[in-house]
Amino acid sequence: MKVIVNEEQCKLIAERLAPLQFRKEHFKRPFLTFQADKETKLRAFLYSVAICHQTHTLHSEKLNIWGWEYLEHVYTNLGQDNSKLLDPQYLANLSNEELVKELTELFSENNICTLDRLEERVEFIIEISKYLNEHYDGKVNNLLLKSNGLLLNGLYELMEDIPSFADPQRKKSTVFIKFVIDANLFVIKDQQNIIPIMDYHMQRALLRIGCVEVIDNELKEALINKKTLSSDKEVREASIKAIIKIGELANRTPSEIHDFFWPLGRSCCKEKMLCVDKTCNKEPCTFFKMVDIPKHNHCVFEGVCKGSNDETYRKFWQPLVDTHYY
Repeated sequence: MKVIVNEEQCKLIAERLAPLQFRKEHFKRPFLTFQADKETKLRAFLYSVAICHQTHTLHSEKLNIWGWEYLEHVYTNLGQDNSKLLDPQYLANLSNEELVKELTELFSENNICTLDRLEERVEFIIEISKYLNEHYDGKVNNLLLKSNGLLLNGLYELMEDIPSFADPQRKKSTVFIKFVIDANLFVIKDQQNIIPIMDYHMQRALLRIGCVEVIDNELKEALINKKTLSSDKEVREASIKAIIKIGELANRTPSEIHDFFWPLGRSCCKEKMLCVDKTCNKEPCTFFKMVDIPKHNHCVFEGVCKGSNDETYRKFWQPLVDTHYY
């Protein structure tokens, strides 16, 4: 065993996290509430999540948004416009070159496109479109209905047949399911079977906080020195277990725990660390936008977070792996 969960540390973090609340506007943002029919919204969620991986370069300077926020912005607009770029029949008949051109235009400013790995992303969109057309009459809602509201022996297994959603830890599948739930479009009967979303921002935060401890020196050295790994399996699985434990101790759902840790890692604990640098990586800070706190001049976990007291923990970086799952 190379990585373990520090349950005592999880308890300390859960105690800090338990009283926190989300801002109401987080669940009323345009991506969840834009005006469109149900099927259009489901398609916007599915396609945007399918191409959301390794978005380090994706940036709108004009809007001052990065990564997922930019994807959310673009797919909100596509949904509001009832765009043909959400129509599986149209998309399935495009060539890769034609769809690359479409995506390039969507994610360009001043003739510069910051969405990379375009060939890979368009292959996923076309694959999904063909799959929906062949098996579900082009409708995402038919996929949901076939699951009978179940995750295990239901939606998780059904989505495994889509290449971009075939991750054994079901990260993208759960992100899609989270949006479906948050937008009140579908009811899951076995929410206890949700596998926590595990993003690389969250892995980095959990390593620095000390909820996930690396006991293998070779892996520890690789993480600290940002070496590319063949797999992040050990860190990812321990991180998922840590999120489950924190949720149990804080009486929070895995989805809620995600919405605390993802913005924390994305804004407060990346290259810059709020506990040391006294500033965030994003302005405005994603954590402050999502979590209802009066001010944000220090990290909510400062003092109990191991990284706030120990430089060794602050040196941790997330596992670097080449993947299309996250």
